[in-house]
Amino acid sequence: MQPLLLVSYGAPERQEDVVPFLNNLFAGKNVPAERVVAAVQKYERFAAKTGHYSPLNSECRKLIAGVRQIAPDLPIYWGNLFWHPLLTDTVAEMARDGIKRAVCFATSAFDSPSGNQRYADALESARQAVGADAPILEKLPLPFDHPLFIEAQAERLLEALTLTLSHGERGRFDLAGTPAVILFSAHSIPRADAARSNYVEQLQSTCRAAIEKNGTTIPWELVYQSRSGAAEQWLGPDIKERIRELAATEQCRSVIVSPIGFFCENMETGFDLDIEVGKCCAELGLSFYRAKAVGAMPKICRMLCALEIDRLRRIAHR
Repeated sequence: MQPLLLVSYGAPERQEDVVPFLNNLFAGKNVPAERVVAAVQKYERFAAKTGHYSPLNSECRKLIAGVRQIAPDLPIYWGNLFWHPLLTDTVAEMARDGIKRAVCFATSAFDSPSGNQRYADALESARQAVGADAPILEKLPLPFDHPLFIEAQAERLLEALTLTLSHGERGRFDLAGTPAVILFSAHSIPRADAARSNYVEQLQSTCRAAIEKNGTTIPWELVYQSRSGAAEQWLGPDIKERIRELAATEQCRSVIVSPIGFFCENMETGFDLDIEVGKCCAELGLSFYRAKAVGAMPKICRMLCALEIDRLRRIAHR
């Protein structure tokens, strides 16, 4: 197996990382100063609530450790788009190590210009920055329809449907007589970007497959979150707006959110969902339960190895 390069966005892990990280993230975008201030405050609020900053880098470390348990001899590198270890630095390290070719997996399971395409562009930019000695980098297929990805999503959903009862016992979530809805959540993107990608179709397909695998009969919907533009120009419905609609019509008293569009735990799951959506539900008198992102689940670590094995088989049959 060729070396594996894990690619992610990166995230600050200390207070002093926040502003430099945001400078990297917003570079060249002409972002209003008030949005930068709001982003800094968001990280500060998250740290005050949880005792740490974004979990994304930690999630990547767990994913690498999980893959190494399955394939201990597999060389694994890790590079981020916006924070250390930065992708260009990692590709330069690979070149120094004599790596000529590697496969890449980005923590983005679905097709979108702001996700999958951004990673592809970043990989090419890193290679150009390193120069002639840069390894050839082949991106592994998106995993949105991989059986292990579907199974992992179904398991995460089942976990969210399981309560810790008052006596400390574990039991199935009893929804008898309690209207509930499952909201699969993904990052909103501009409608124009969605129109030139398979983002929505892939999300819907994965949601349906996860529901079928889980076996639940609770009604479900696909919603969006964390938009950074005008509502009419971005994918909807917005998760908080949809929850308010459901509450107003008494169509649900319990909300189960599955962040299916997010591969790892990050600020969008930890802050936008746990804190902001959780607060929204509390204000409306709704119960709120949130499935975890699949992240470094054993099935996901096995999936990464399986994707590489499938790639090698395809090469062998050419």
